[in-house]
Amino acid sequence: MGAGAALVVFGDVRAAVRAGGVPDRSAAEAVIRALRPGCAIEPVADGSLADDILPGEGFAYVAVLPEATIVCDRELATVPVAEQVLEHAGDRPLAVFAQHPVAGGLAFAQWAADGALLRSHHAESPEQHELADAVAVEMFGFTAQSPPGLVVHGFRWRRSEQPRLRATTASAERSLIPQPD
Repeated sequence: MGAGAALVVFGDVRAAVRAGGVPDRSAAEAVIRALRPGCAIEPVADGSLADDILPGEGFAYVAVLPEATIVCDRELATVPVAEQVLEHAGDRPLAVFAQHPVAGGLAFAQWAADGALLRSHHAESPEQHELADAVAVEMFGFTAQSPPGLVVHGFRWRRSEQPRLRATTASAERSLIPQPD
């Protein structure tokens, strides 16, 4: 995927692409809320897997189909994988694939439906482009240059700093109040 990609896939993406169908927007929103706890989530215009396989910072694109859930999100498609991503997989296979389009960094990992890690790789090297395409075809059946024509539902997310700020302020205030001996 020399063009760059950030994919998290729960389930069988090949079967989902073969079966086609229309992704479910409300299910997509539920997925992004589960994967981004504590973040403010705002729907944005739908996109396509071809255009949004490597979304901008603060954006995620999700397609929920019966056979698979596909999430395009730069931050979630990292190795090591965030705990909420592993938990969300449940009893479905999980694949994470990320390639930086300029630096050539490549990271991917795959888990079986029982949660067993099948393989993992992380390297920062421009020579990773050829490996990336081979791995992407093996894992998903497509590369960033040739993704299926699939609608993905768009979301803007941002972390809410307000609760953390309130907690920090409250803690600081408590430390200023004299404590009884």
